[in-house]
Parts: sequence; structure tokens; C-alpha cells
Amino acid sequence: MNTNRARLIALAVVMLAVIVGLVWLFGTGDHDAGDEEDQVTAATPNLSHSPNGDVIVTLSRAQQARGGLKTEVLAPVTRVREVTAYGVILDPAPLAALDAQLAAARATLDASRAEYARAKLLHAEKQNVSLKDLQTAQATFQSGQAQFNLLGQRLANEWGGTVAALAPAARAELVDALIKRTAAIIRVAVPPGKSFASEPARGKTTILGYARPLAAQSIWYAPTVNPRLQGQGFMLRVEARGFPLPPGAAVTARLESSAAAERGVVVPSAAVVRTGDASWAYVQTAPAKFERRKIPMRDPVAAGWFVSGNFAAGDRVVVTGAQALLSEEFKSQIQVED
Repeated sequence: MNTNRARLIALAVVMLAVIVGLVWLFGTGDHDAGDEEDQVTAATPNLSHSPNGDVIVTLSRAQQARGGLKTEVLAPVTRVREVTAYGVILDPAPLAALDAQLAAARATLDASRAEYARAKLLHAEKQNVSLKDLQTAQATFQSGQAQFNLLGQRLANEWGGTVAALAPAARAELVDALIKRTAAIIRVAVPPGKSFASEPARGKTTILGYARPLAAQSIWYAPTVNPRLQGQGFMLRVEARGFPLPPGAAVTARLESSAAAERGVVVPSAAVVRTGDASWAYVQTAPAKFERRKIPMRDPVAAGWFVSGNFAAGDRVVVTGAQALLSEEFKSQIQVED
């Protein structure tokens, strides 16, 4: 009897020990799960907004390290606006023919002017010049003047005001250089959507087949629009530097604006992330805060994008881990909505 009772007591003790162990085990498991949930929640970045509405993501140093975030300080950049234009070397033969016609018209006009002046003087002095002869001399002079003006307007319409304004001797010298291929007039057009408010200050041209660029001696507006390119057009005069300038050769020109240099920064390509219909970069505004700012993608440069607003020299942009930062931002937004 005592033996059975002892066995029952021992069994009860064992069962109690098992129950206590199970309670402790499950209780500890729930606590660990709660701790893990707290850690995940704590790892979620905090979101806020700047006064202008930009999103600000807050990440601890540990979170930044886990994400591999690296930043780069933006340096100030002063940029002269340049636009690439495309065109060809013009055939100088039409200009040479037109200049010859102008020279002949000028000689005829000078002669008719002198004849009209003589007839007018003689008629006024009642000498042997009738009114009919005076009127004939006047008509010849006026006809020659109209023909000369018409050729001058044609010259301006086809070759621009700069060529039309040259003195006869200077234009003859230009035509001679064009015929000898020691100089050339190039017509170029900038891409549609780009333009200059005034004539470019400088330009460098590269002739297809020749690596060395040539500086433009002068630049002026093209008198008409190229029907194929449709962009704003310019005429450039260049001089040969060791190689001929064949008409019809394709040309690429870098035109420099005469406007004042623009100041800004270059946001590196590695810092750019896209969401929606816009591009952005994260700027570290404090040790744990990153502000997402919009980038106007208008001015691509070799290293990234030139911007003159919304970013400033000294800003520290995220160049490694920016996409991961954007993902964490959206993850946080989803968790907040849940």
C-alpha cells in the first residue's frame, strides 16, 4: 500500500514538472516572437515631410550601415550653355555667281547714276538735253537701282545679313577663299526644342572624316529654316587648318551661348532614382535624415545631370543605396497603411 502511494506521488511530481516545463517553453517562445516583432517594427524607417512637401526618411546609423548607404558632397559648377548642332559645308558656287551679278549690277548702276546726274545738270542749264532724255536717264538709273537692291536682298535671303553687309572687296575676298577651299561657310541647325536667344558667342566644328575641330571665325543667323531639320539655324565661317573643306561634307558643331554662365551642381547618375513620372535623389540633411528631392532631367552632362535649383553646393547626396532607401520608404508607407 505504501509502495503504491509512493509511486503515485512520484508520478504526480513528474507530471507537474512536465507541465511547468511546457508552460515555461511556450511562454518564452511568445516573448521571443514579440521581441522579434518589436525589432522589425523598430527597423522600419520613420517618414516625415519637409516644409515644401518633400519626403524625409529617418534611418539610424545601424540601418544605414546595413543598407550600405554612401554619400557624396556636391561641388559648385559653373557652366556655359552649349548645344550640339548638325549641318553641312555649303557649295560656294551660287554665292560666287550672285556676287558676280552684284558686281555687274553695281557697275551698271554707277554708270546710270552718273548719266542721270549729267542729264539733270544739263537740262537745268537749258543746254542740249530735252526733258524726254532726262526722263529716260532717270528711268534707267531707277531700274538699275531696283535691280541692284533686288540682288542685295537675294544675297541676304540666301546667305544671311552678315555676308550681305560685307563691303564688295571683303566679299570678293571671301568668295575667293571659298572657291580655293581655304575657307568654308557651314550651315547648321540645332535640334528642335533647343534654341538661342541671341547669336552664339563661339562655336567649334568637326568635319566628318577629320578629328581636329575648327573654331568658327564668325556666326550669324541662317536666313531660312532647313525643311529637313526644322531647328533654329546658324551660318558659320571657318578657315581650313591643313585639310580642304569640301562642299557637302557633314559637320557637327558645338555652339556656345553668349548668355552669362549658369551656376549649379551636377547630381551624379548613381544618385538618381525614378518613381512615378519623375526622377529624384536623396539628400542627407542630418545624420539620420534623408530628404528625397526632385531632379529636373533637362540638362544631361557626362557625369550625371546639371541642375541649378533644388540642389546646392555642399549638399550630401546618396550615391550608393539610393534605390534601397526608396524601397524602404515605400515599405514603410505600406506598413503605415496596414
